Amino acid sequence: MGNHPTWINTTMSNLNKEWITKKINDLRIKPSRGNGQNFLINPKPIDTIIAAGSVVAGDRVLEIGPGLGALTEALLQAGAHVTAIEFDGKIAAYLKKTYADNKNFEIFEGDVLEVASDEFLKNLGTYKIIANIPYHITSDIVRKFTESKLKPEVICLLVQKEVAERLAAVPPNMSMLALFTQWFARVDYVATVPRSYFMPAPAVDSAIVRITPRSEEEQSRGLSIDEQKKLFSLIKRGFSNPRKQLGNNIEHKSETSPIDLKRRSETLTLEEWITLLRSL
Repeated sequence: MGNHPTWINTTMSNLNKEWITKKINDLRIKPSRGNGQNFLINPKPIDTIIAAGSVVAGDRVLEIGPGLGALTEALLQAGAHVTAIEFDGKIAAYLKKTYADNKNFEIFEGDVLEVASDEFLKNLGTYKIIANIPYHITSDIVRKFTESKLKPEVICLLVQKEVAERLAAVPPNMSMLALFTQWFARVDYVATVPRSYFMPAPAVDSAIVRITPRSEEEQSRGLSIDEQKKLFSLIKRGFSNPRKQLGNNIEHKSETSPIDLKRRSETLTLEEWITLLRSL
């Protein structure tokens, strides 16, 4: 593992509030709510997220927002090569110094939505995303990587529980986020993580969600690129006013429809949206 400080090697056993407090004070870090800096103080979710991502030796892992390195260390101990992207310059510099002698770790400073260009992802080769991400950019991250031409094998994220529930939703609780994500990927709600497992504790509980991108053939469901664009446009119109009945949000030229237009958009499955598209 290189000659980095011994405290990193004992992260998993020492991960608690006192340990995190000392590290924050040593580095003179003031956790930023704006940047979604809520540090884990319990190792249980780390084991769960690594198992959910089926991380094995030799895997290339992209970690977004590594923070103080608790998940990073566990990934390295599992034998993965970790490429991390950290927004906080002070933390990025700290981790770079800490793992300077570890050939299986590299870190880039900046916004993941800007750093992870097509060229960047191409250089990763086959990769997985395993991360405890800033909650305020969850939707942007999910959309970027599920729609990318250079998709990861799997995306395992620790996110706000409400967002995880929305991503994995089924009728009658669908949303545009759920429909678009499930078009591009399979979504599994893995486990709930109590807010007490973090410092500072967020206002809500968290959850681990596994997102497995679909192949282009599976994703298309027999629709052409043009038809897919029309489908997405239809779904957006359908959710333009979620409280209204479907028929009030979209125009249906025929007097008859294979889908009851008195239903609300959140009750339709993806297959029913496709059926509706073909009837227009």
